[in-house]
Order: sequence, then structure tokens, then C-alpha cells
Amino acid sequence: MSTSLNAAATSLEKETERHQHDPQALMALLDEMRDLRRSAESRHSEELQQFVYTISHDFREPLRMISSYSQLLNFHYGKQLEGDGKEFMGYILEAAVRMERFLSDLVNYSQYLRPSDATLTAVDPEGVLQGILLSLDKRIQAGHAEITYNKLPHVQFDFASLSQIFQQLISNALVFHSAEPPRIHISTTQDEHVTTFSFRDNGLGIEPRYHTQIFDPFRRLHGREYPGTGLGLTVCKRIVERRGGKIWVESELGRGSTIRFTVPN
Repeated sequence: MSTSLNAAATSLEKETERHQHDPQALMALLDEMRDLRRSAESRHSEELQQFVYTISHDFREPLRMISSYSQLLNFHYGKQLEGDGKEFMGYILEAAVRMERFLSDLVNYSQYLRPSDATLTAVDPEGVLQGILLSLDKRIQAGHAEITYNKLPHVQFDFASLSQIFQQLISNALVFHSAEPPRIHISTTQDEHVTTFSFRDNGLGIEPRYHTQIFDPFRRLHGREYPGTGLGLTVCKRIVERRGGKIWVESELGRGSTIRFTVPN
């Protein structure tokens, strides 16, 4: 916390003691503290976002050079390469693609670090789902995946963010599948406070010790054998928490997974 924030916090603490028997004054002080915290969070997130954009821009230029000239070398001299030479060229091209994906995901993640200013509206999750299924149709057909769902109630959300969550959770289930074709079922439960979405699959499953770690930035349980940067679920967590909900996984290794997240009503 900066010196100015420390001073402000100390001042507010003294004011709280002075007005401890005045409920209205205490509520006003509480609102002031919340505004101070939001302002600090917004400023810090903007600084971090600007840093990420700068790093991404500066990295992308040499990365494009590496990727472009590697492709040219492969195009003109690929037929002359044998054994280790082909393998090494493949590593270079693969690394360039991974790095580009990493930078894109990092910029995307940085956008969710700042407090949300999106307008909440009544969103139809079934409409969101149909759009995601259409965009993933080739992967669904290629993997002989089956995706089913119960009736999904409207929720107060923003369409783009809910779409990102659906896209990530379904994509993960399509990637981390077992020997059987992917089977994904989406359902909801409701009470007076929240709507809980559940995405159940028949995939590889996750050991209990990793249940919280999979939502940490850059956390990848399966190494390079599967694509991804380890930021997808982190973004989902950030979106859900900004909306006031929570997200978690229920799973056992080899028994599939169910990821649930809540949306306040």
C-alpha cells in the first residue's frame, strides 16, 4: 500500500473511532473506504495492464521475425533437412506458436484485472451455448463429442463474459478427454440467492490436491502434451468473482470432472 493510502487509511480509522456511535456517519465512512479501495485497485490494475501491453508489443516484433524466417527456412530448405534437423525446425516453429498464444492469453487476462464496468443484462445461457457450439462444431464433430444440457434459466450477466466462460469450459472438456469420445452435460440449480451452473464431463479427471491449483495463473497439469497456456480457467475465475460468484471443481483422477460456478440472482 502506498504512503498516501496508508495516511488515508489512518485518517479513516480515527474518523471511525470518533463516529462509532453514529450509524449514519459510519455508513458514510464505509462507503468512502470502499471508494478508496476501488480507486486504488483500478489504478494498480491499469498500471499492470499497461505493463502487459508494453511487454506483449515488445515481444511480438522479434517473435514475428523468428516465426517468419523459420517458416522461410523450412519452405526453402526443409527438404534438405533430415533427422535432427527436421526435429529442431519443428521445435522452433512450435515454440513460436506457443509464445504467440501465450502473449495473446496474457493480454486477455490483463483485461480482467480491473474492476468490471460491463452492463449486466438478462442473458439467455442457451443462446450463449448455441453460439459456442457453432464455433466449436468442427472440433465437436472430429472428436465425436456429445454435448447435452437441461433447460438453462436467464441470469444477470454480460453476454461476452458468459460466452468466454462457456467457451473455455467446453473447450477444456474437448481437449482433456479420456479414450472415450467426450461427453459433456450442462445443467443448473437455483435457490433464492444464486444460480449454479455445472459442466460435467467424462474426461481424464483431476487429483483432489490440484482442485484449487488449476485456477492459478499458468498452472498446467499435463505439460506440453496438451495445448494451452494455463490462463483459461484463471480468466474464468476472475470473471465469476467479479460478478460476485465462485467457481470450483469436483473430480477424481480417471473419473471425469464437474466444474461449477455460481451467479448471484
